[in-house]
Amino acid sequence: MFKLFICLIVVASGVSGASIGSTDVTTEKREIVPLLRFETEKDPNGSFKFTYEGGDKSFREESGVLENAGTEDEALEVTGSYRYIDADGQLVEVHYTAGKNGFVPTGTHILSEITALAKAAADLPQYSEEQEREQRLSQRRARSKTEQTAEPVEQTKPAEPKAAAAEVVPVQVVQVEQKPVAAAVEKTDKVASKTA
Repeated sequence: MFKLFICLIVVASGVSGASIGSTDVTTEKREIVPLLRFETEKDPNGSFKFTYEGGDKSFREESGVLENAGTEDEALEVTGSYRYIDADGQLVEVHYTAGKNGFVPTGTHILSEITALAKAAADLPQYSEEQEREQRLSQRRARSKTEQTAEPVEQTKPAEPKAAAAEVVPVQVVQVEQKPVAAAVEKTDKVASKTA
């Protein structure tokens, strides 16, 4: 038994060891897209700008500006756009903003409802973490005060379950003629031999 166990371990380690050194070779050829333009700028304050354009008509540009630097409301506001040709040959173009009010996309393949919801969410008032904590705390206090001043509800005993009304169902007894088992087997053998 011990020898069998050792043999299984050797075989398993050989199989796993063989897979470690294997590399997948792909024969799929991919087109290398030339980079027509690439520009980038980075400022020490965190602001940035970059642009690139590919030979396949793909394009992207993005810029970020640090607003309210050094304050509690410091935020990086980003605007940008990108475009590409999809698998159906259609031009897809998206413009977006992102920052303290969230990500708001608009574009040729983005539903107008999504854009409208994102804009509406961006227009909601923004609270600092401290303001949100204070608001949750005041809501908890109000809830606990309401629970303390509420009149106690009387505990009522649940009603005893009622028994279902009994029904009398008529039953008809039918007698079935019983044949000996051996006779039934002989009959099926005779039927089988006649059909063969």
